[in-house]
Amino acid sequence: MASGGYDHGTSAGKGNWDISLTWNPFNYFEQGQSYIVLGYGLTKRLDIHGYYSATHNGGNNYYGGLSYQFLNTPFLDLSTAVGMRAYTDNSNIHLFFPQLLYTVKLSKRIGVGGSFVDVRSASLFDNSTRDKDTSTGSVQGKLGVAKDVFLMVNIYENEKYKIDITAGGFSPVLWEPKSGDWYPTYSIDIKFKK
Repeated sequence: MASGGYDHGTSAGKGNWDISLTWNPFNYFEQGQSYIVLGYGLTKRLDIHGYYSATHNGGNNYYGGLSYQFLNTPFLDLSTAVGMRAYTDNSNIHLFFPQLLYTVKLSKRIGVGGSFVDVRSASLFDNSTRDKDTSTGSVQGKLGVAKDVFLMVNIYENEKYKIDITAGGFSPVLWEPKSGDWYPTYSIDIKFKK
């Protein structure tokens, strides 16, 4: 899980750790972030996962949740997940639900992964803010769907660990990339096998 700093549809597997690292060196990229994503396989298909993100201009945030892989085929893995995100410098809390996570297996070494994440404000649980907005027809609390897609390439694997590099794009909900709807992402992903 957690390639590209976000997530994909393949579970870690019981007793395995997945770690994804991305570094924005010396805050070089203005809209960049440094983050660590951790996942641990509770069962063959159920993972606990989370991340901590340090952004360029404050607004550091963290997430925790559960994911469940409901499809495992030779060519496609699909998962769903639920979790909450909070911030270190304010009281905003977001619910990530529903989520659809995918991995398309192109070969033993190459895959395409990503997710569609419905981001909702925690005010969703407050009935006073759940009124339907008649001008847009939407329910307040629903912020939008974040999307990411990335190419995963395995660069090394043995019995104890696997290392992938990823490159892709992220379409955020709460901010806009400076050019277009997508922001480039990259990461180094390490799976520790039990």
